Amino acid sequence: MSSVTAAELLVTMPQVREPYRSVLNQIVDGVERTASVRLVVLDEAALARTGAVLPQGERVVIALGISAVKASSPLRTQLPVAVGAILTPDGHPPLPGISLEADPDLLFARLRLLRPNIRTVYWLYRPVRNGWLLDHAEEAAHAHDLELVAIATENARTAAQRYQEILNRVDSSIEAVWLTQDPALLSVDSALPDILNRAWTKNIVVFSGSVQHVAHGVLFALFPDNVAMGEDLAQLALAHADGETVTFTPNRSLRSAINRRTAEHLGITVDARDYDLVLPAR
Repeated sequence: MSSVTAAELLVTMPQVREPYRSVLNQIVDGVERTASVRLVVLDEAALARTGAVLPQGERVVIALGISAVKASSPLRTQLPVAVGAILTPDGHPPLPGISLEADPDLLFARLRLLRPNIRTVYWLYRPVRNGWLLDHAEEAAHAHDLELVAIATENARTAAQRYQEILNRVDSSIEAVWLTQDPALLSVDSALPDILNRAWTKNIVVFSGSVQHVAHGVLFALFPDNVAMGEDLAQLALAHADGETVTFTPNRSLRSAINRRTAEHLGITVDARDYDLVLPAR
């Protein structure tokens, strides 16, 4: 009689449409490169049903996306749970996992590489979404000999006023602006064009964690390498299963994008070999 070996990891994710589905599938691909996986895709009925997912001998759960994180809550009494494909920590204390937010340490390292003279970085953030990232950002700024001016902001209207104030007084030779990805603070259709127009006029470096922002004219962005992030998430989850202390962290598995036109305007030489994506494409 043959026996079936249980998978090491139970991965749960919601049934979603593109492009989010491709993101989740790529993360799962990365997880599967690291460990054996049983994947459970949860439709709306399963998401609403307590106990829709039951362990079958796995060591640890990885829940991808906030709805899967909530649906996997009952499993926390049976298995360790790690989380991914979310932006902010979940639970008290927070469940361990990896955020979609880029690690400020790597963003600042790229900034200093492109513009070594920068000494100050302005960052608007909404505490309910990015408050957890503030300590990481301040620590990274200190490591890169930068002053981080972090401004807590609650809505798009206030954010627009703050961005205007900042861009009006920035010294472009030593100061830069790190854009939030929070749509509650920054509209790609309205606020972003105004920010970029002001930055272009004054030769201000603006960077981000969103490749979409680069397409609009932001100098550079570091954005998730979903497969590599999945590999990291699997390693974190297995360490969690082994009883190691793991936390919820920013994402360090990142790809890079640069806007060639903006770089040329700022007098920055771009070597395409240094980036995963160069925009606009020629």
